[in-house]
Amino acid sequence: MELIRLYQLSEKNRMLFYYLDRLQTMNPRNRVSTFSSIHESENIKRLRIDNSISRVSRILSETHIEHAVFKTIRPYRSTTVDIDVIVFAGYAKAVETMQEAGYSLVVQGPMSTTIWDRDNGIGIDLYDQIAVSSITYIDKRKLIDSIIEKKLTNNRPVKTLKPEADLICIIAHSIVKEQMYTLAEYYTFIYYLKQIDVENFVRTAEKCNIKHATKTHAAITAFLHCTAHATVPDTLKKILDTIGEEDFEAARLQREEFETPHKYHPITIGKSLIEMMKQNETRRSLAKQLSNMFDAKFANDFFRKLVDHAFRETY
Repeated sequence: MELIRLYQLSEKNRMLFYYLDRLQTMNPRNRVSTFSSIHESENIKRLRIDNSISRVSRILSETHIEHAVFKTIRPYRSTTVDIDVIVFAGYAKAVETMQEAGYSLVVQGPMSTTIWDRDNGIGIDLYDQIAVSSITYIDKRKLIDSIIEKKLTNNRPVKTLKPEADLICIIAHSIVKEQMYTLAEYYTFIYYLKQIDVENFVRTAEKCNIKHATKTHAAITAFLHCTAHATVPDTLKKILDTIGEEDFEAARLQREEFETPHKYHPITIGKSLIEMMKQNETRRSLAKQLSNMFDAKFANDFFRKLVDHAFRETY
């Protein structure tokens, strides 16, 4: 019963495959048929996702479209519900190229387009800007010097972001768009600690105007790690010493008896948005958002999603 309860929690916290993978590896006695079959199914899904990631990156690279897969390739074995790709230049061409390559159009939004990979059964979000609705929360131009190439488990190359930039995008996405902290974010932060340069990480947070969000996210991660292991990793200590610490959400998490996913307080979201408003691109996009709100269909869709965000338990 405890294994099933943890299974359900891992699913809510977007770390199902990681939980199943560790369960199978650490304790062979727990390899009951139910978990083994689900683990096998999730592993097949993971391999298909890797194939899909490498294929979309190859197609865009062959067309000389500057891009990066971001928020998708975690520093531990994982699966995802979709693949996120930021297009730095040639967004319209990228959408057209992917359709010509056989991908079907699902939906187009103000700042992104979702296409469907039929071969691997997964959606791919192509972003013109890193945004929620029409509001840009990270100016993509600030990340263009962070593009790198790495190989996936299928040994195929893919363009992605440096660990520091990718982690910053995950933090911003967690607070601004999803408005909650899951254990997937915890493990992502902890595993990325072995790869990031602290000075570059802090510099990227300041450059992208998400210092408050980063302080909050780092403080929650440190609090959870200290509670579980009675210590805080040295690299995380260094980050907090450099960037500062915001304990408001960590204190709320403790009062709520460590329940995750943890939903951020509107104060935290508001402070993060105010800091992001220092970006010219964010201010311009906010004006565009206000203009779009005069369209009844756009406004209804926006408020429907806003209400959904307020009451959902996970994403």
